[in-house]
Amino acid sequence: MIKITKKDFSVDDAIRKMKKSDVGAIVSFLGTVRDDNIKEMKIEIYKEMTESELKKLEFNARKKFDVKDIIIVHRYGELRVGENIVLIAVSSAHRKDAFRACEYLIGEIKKVAPIWKEEVK
Repeated sequence: MIKITKKDFSVDDAIRKMKKSDVGAIVSFLGTVRDDNIKEMKIEIYKEMTESELKKLEFNARKKFDVKDIIIVHRYGELRVGENIVLIAVSSAHRKDAFRACEYLIGEIKKVAPIWKEEVK
């Protein structure tokens, strides 16, 4: 599942959706706005292209790793310190593939997705 949204999201809800009888591991990455002496972070996204790139990444991760499910949620708009920015959650039968897929996805998102961040002091 790929979701681009202005609204906050629930990590617990995402993880709950991934729990199934054939899943032995769920690995997640949660990116948040950190306090680097900023007031807020403005995130702009070219939504259609970002969705397309994230779908490609999801497809590639499924080919490279033995995973059951992938959830990628990315927010845009004006976010305050401590707020959620991005969630990547991966489920698999075994932890190794879940960890590798999650790491692959966050690394590639930073390379290919048209997402711009501006720190407001």
